[in-house]
Amino acid sequence: MEITLKAENQDKTYSLNFISGRALRKTIEMQKKFNANSLDETALDTMVDYVVDLFQNQFTRDEFYDGIAANKIIETIVGCINSVIGQTSNAMGTDPASPNV
Repeated sequence: MEITLKAENQDKTYSLNFISGRALRKTIEMQKKFNANSLDETALDTMVDYVVDLFQNQFTRDEFYDGIAANKIIETIVGCINSVIGQTSNAMGTDPASPNV
């Protein structure tokens, strides 16, 4: 999994090659909390902090906010959640779209 952020007018790509069990747990928690229809700044900060934690603090919350286009924030967060859930589902041989995952 990768995220590319702008820093000093250059793209910087951050990679995540290992997803821990704790990351899966936090992902499930974020998946339950996420509701794009009632998103406020506190909820958004929580979701961004989740991404920062997932990427093992390779960047800060401020670097994420400053380095990502506004129209890509939600897409990126949802992409991270889906990637973690998808990898777990693939390992279990289940469909990530299934409500039982």
